[in-house]
Amino acid sequence: MKAADEPAYLTVGTDVSAKYRGAFCEAKIKTVKRLVKVKVILKQDNSAQLVQDDQVKGPLRVGAMVETKMPDGSFQEAVINKLTDASWYTVVFDDGDERTLRRTSLCLKGERHFAESETLDQLPLTNPEHFGTPVIGKKSNRGRRSSLP
Repeated sequence: MKAADEPAYLTVGTDVSAKYRGAFCEAKIKTVKRLVKVKVILKQDNSAQLVQDDQVKGPLRVGAMVETKMPDGSFQEAVINKLTDASWYTVVFDDGDERTLRRTSLCLKGERHFAESETLDQLPLTNPEHFGTPVIGKKSNRGRRSSLP
């Protein structure tokens, strides 16, 4: 799900969090094969049309008033109803690996994903006094056969 303040598509050089083997890792966008689908409602007859972003004049934002290029070459006023980013992004991870991913496998790098204040140094691993009480269970013969004398 995309936040309202995110752009319709991401640009080269943007810092992102990219899905790699099930986890999100820091990466930077290297190349973009852009394909943004725009669903517009024509003002003239309230009909819906699905066009690409290069056929739209105006800001790419849901609810924005734009001009849409019609098949006959003329432009009509319309309102953007929905934006879908179907672009392919090639990202470079910190270790140098490259991967080509869809927009659904990327999210903008932000506070939510990268809390700069929290590092491994603040975790209790380095400070034994802050460990919780160890779990010491009583020994039982559960599942073991007892030998009779």
